Amino acid sequence: MDLISDKAFRVLLVDDDEDYCVKVQAQLQERGYFVDCAHDVPSARRLIDARPYDLYLLDLIMPGTSGKVLCRELATQSVAGIIVVSSISDDAERIALLELGADDYIVKPFNALELLARVRSVLRRSDRNRATPRQAPRFGPWALVDGERHLKHEDGRVISLTSSEAEILRFFVANPNMLCTREDILAVARVRQYAGANDRSVDTLIRRLRKKVEVDPGNPRLIETVWGQGYVFRPG
Repeated sequence: MDLISDKAFRVLLVDDDEDYCVKVQAQLQERGYFVDCAHDVPSARRLIDARPYDLYLLDLIMPGTSGKVLCRELATQSVAGIIVVSSISDDAERIALLELGADDYIVKPFNALELLARVRSVLRRSDRNRATPRQAPRFGPWALVDGERHLKHEDGRVISLTSSEAEILRFFVANPNMLCTREDILAVARVRQYAGANDRSVDTLIRRLRKKVEVDPGNPRLIETVWGQGYVFRPG
């Protein structure tokens, strides 16, 4: 058994390529890991809600909600390790995913021994981090309290958030100065699973957030609009 302690680790593999999943699942199970597979983000969420995992192996490009959205969710809600496994080799994309919260990034195709070595390395780090308290994400004068739906201002004010507003704000804080598309925002908010880019609920959510966090909502400095594409969060 390929153990780094006296426990067997549970891994969730999220990828829409079923043949790839079968292959990687077998490689990890041969070394003593418990491995579940999901072929899209909604299926992965159902498994995550049902049981805890020690490590996630995520593809980026899948039908519907992207792996990037799930990576953000896991990074803010779990201390488990996250390895992105993707055919995208662009350096900027890899750096962005690491900043988003992924612990490692492997480009397909890869050597099985390399994957196993990286799995062991990430599990060691995530095991050490389990006892470390999570700091509240901060931007400007605000602190977004993890696990709670409210913001705390440095002057003592407390602002309540809806669940969708809190999810979007966590996504923005995890992706500073990066373009967040309307589709990404809808998926994060879970307003509708496959809403189109012209869905007006995005505008409503952003307008509500601006009223809560901007000094002048009519002249936003934190949440900038990129016309025809989405929004960029500028934490200052």
